[in-house]
Amino acid sequence: MNKIPKIKELRKLYAKKSTNGFLNPMCDYLAFYPAKIFLYLPFTPNQITILWILIKLITLFFIAKGGYLVTVFSLLIFQLASIIDGVDGIVARYRKHYSLNGMYLDYIGHYLCNSLLLIALALGIYNQTGDLIIFIASGIATFTFLLSKALTINLAWYGNINQRNEMTKLIFGENISLKSQKRGLLSIISDFLLMDNPFNLMFFGVLFGFPEIILWVYALALSLELVRKLFYQFWIIFKYERLEK
Repeated sequence: MNKIPKIKELRKLYAKKSTNGFLNPMCDYLAFYPAKIFLYLPFTPNQITILWILIKLITLFFIAKGGYLVTVFSLLIFQLASIIDGVDGIVARYRKHYSLNGMYLDYIGHYLCNSLLLIALALGIYNQTGDLIIFIASGIATFTFLLSKALTINLAWYGNINQRNEMTKLIFGENISLKSQKRGLLSIISDFLLMDNPFNLMFFGVLFGFPEIILWVYALALSLELVRKLFYQFWIIFKYERLEK
């Protein structure tokens, strides 16, 4: 067996470029500690991806049951599992074990777990308060979250190879994702709102006893993000086509 480098060396050689903000880079930084352990184990990167997805899905069951301490503790585990989310990439880069299915699983895990989190939190609130109105906030948040993902520019929409090449340049030349924006304030806001991140706005809202307000905040924030993304994607294509004429 090859000697596994020290964590400092692993971080130097296999760190990915983090987004702006604090919480997401913190997860990327901490991921090297469990990654060192996983490098001694026979887990493949895809199996590690499945592991963090399963951890999150299990915690959703307890969040849906409600109860203050159970919800806070389960939400914390859900978000800390995002540290393991960074492990699969580190292991893949170290072992040079790259997989298209790995990327697919990763995105499915994020979209599935985050959308179900919004539903589970509403179920937990309902089980404690009997408030049906909270499902409106949960429905808006879940719908706009998934719609935002579905309406992100997709190369599969473009059958013409020339159009597809043009769109490839546009997609990789622009930071469509809010968390990838270079502007400090936008990236910090995105970092603090991102449902995966430990100790984010959702966690503190639940911790201090305001889960209903937090769900409405996410319903508003995700709706605004959907509008921003649709307009921004239209605008970059519009600018490109004007310059080409």
